[in-house]
Amino acid sequence: MRFVLNGVARDLDAETVITRLRQVVPEPVREHGVRVSGIVFPVKQAFERAVRVPRAEFTSHIALRHLRTLGFEIVSSTARPSSPDQQPSVALLGGTSTPLANAGSRWPWEGAVQQVFADLLERHGWSVTAMADTATKARGVDLLAETDTRRLGAEVKGWPSDTYADPRRAGETKRTQPSTQAGHWFSQALCKAMLLLDSHPGRESLMVLPAHDRYRDLATRTRTGRCAANIHVVLLDRDGTYASEWWKP
Repeated sequence: MRFVLNGVARDLDAETVITRLRQVVPEPVREHGVRVSGIVFPVKQAFERAVRVPRAEFTSHIALRHLRTLGFEIVSSTARPSSPDQQPSVALLGGTSTPLANAGSRWPWEGAVQQVFADLLERHGWSVTAMADTATKARGVDLLAETDTRRLGAEVKGWPSDTYADPRRAGETKRTQPSTQAGHWFSQALCKAMLLLDSHPGRESLMVLPAHDRYRDLATRTRTGRCAANIHVVLLDRDGTYASEWWKP
C-alpha cells in the first residue's frame, strides 16, 4: 500500500507491520486498538512502529484508517491491559472498506463526518495527508488531502444535538436550538475556509457538512460570495454520497 503522510510518499504492507511489532510490548489501549498476531496494540503505537514516524506527526484517525486498509482488525478497548498476556476485552469496529466503519451510530458527529469524507476521497484516488483530532478539538485544518494534480483543505462540522454530551448534564435539553447552533457552526466553517485560502495557498477550500436542510439553505444563501472566493460546500450523507454545487472529487 502506498500513501502520503505529511507530504512524504510511503509504502507499507501487512508483513512489515507484523515484523516491526514482533517482540514489542503493547502499551495500554485507551480507545482504539489493532490486533496484530493476536496481540492488541494502541493504533498510534502500532503505526508509529510500522512506519517509523513519531506519533506526534499523525492522528489516531490516520493510523486507524491505514491499518484497517491493510486488513488488520480494529478494536475498541473496554479495559487496559497490564501485560501482553492480559489483553483487553474488545468489540469489532469495522471491516476494511465499509464507509463509516468506525463512526457507527455517532453520525452526524463531526468526527464521523470527517471519517466518511476521508473514505470518500480515498475511493476517488486521493491521499489523505492530515486529519485533525476532532474529539480533542485539535487546532489546524480538519482534513488535508492531495492527488498528483490537486490539493485540498476541508473544514468539517457535524450537526448539533439538542442535549448535552457532558455526562453531568445528560438528558438536559440545551437552551440553544440545534438549527441556531448550526448557523454558528456554518459561519465558523466559512471563516476558516476563507483563512485556508491564505494559510494553504493553491488548495481547494471546502466546507464539509452533514446533509441537512438547514445547511443546504445556508449554502444556497451564501452561494454568490462563496463562488467569488472559490469556497465549496459539500453536503455529505452517512453512506458516503454527497452533493455540491461545483466541486467533484
